[in-house]
Amino acid sequence: MSQSLSFPVPQVIAHVPVLLPEQAPKDVNAVYEEFYRRMSFPSPPNFIMTQGHSSTVVRGTWEVVKNVLVTGDLPRWQKEMMFVAISKDRNCHYFTAAHIACCRMLGVKTDLIDCLVRNVDDLSNPKLRAMIKFSLKCSRNPQTVTKDDHDSLRQEGLTQSEIIEVIAMSAFAVYANIIADATAMEPDQMFDTV
Repeated sequence: MSQSLSFPVPQVIAHVPVLLPEQAPKDVNAVYEEFYRRMSFPSPPNFIMTQGHSSTVVRGTWEVVKNVLVTGDLPRWQKEMMFVAISKDRNCHYFTAAHIACCRMLGVKTDLIDCLVRNVDDLSNPKLRAMIKFSLKCSRNPQTVTKDDHDSLRQEGLTQSEIIEVIAMSAFAVYANIIADATAMEPDQMFDTV
């Protein structure tokens, strides 16, 4: 088991209970199974089981996970790092913990994860630092993103496709944070062990 970073995680009582696999309709259960197998989790996480109450939402979210987070030109580990930084910045405890666990699963070193939680400016890789700072700007106030911001990413070697992926990843992280926070999603114990 990897060393985990500690930060205060308040106790929450979920506003929306998870819909367990044995209670879920077949089409929702199919999404649960595909999600946890593809993501290499031991079971479906609370994030997906909370959304299971709406087969439309759970399927839509899974499609975004597959097409924005898991695949694309940028490696998943970099997208996971953006997810951690945005979640920490937005004070979303559920997704900070969830995506720290995903980073660990993907072999991201503890010192890099520590920078995401404590100070993104400490990232030594200039390209990675620029991507994460751009994703934070997108998630905080996308109207302030300028042509110069895009040009700085191009100077770091990002293609237009990769820049669009960073923007989409930022939007997805905000979307997921809102779902977790608005439902008072309970943390998954599995994130401590993956």
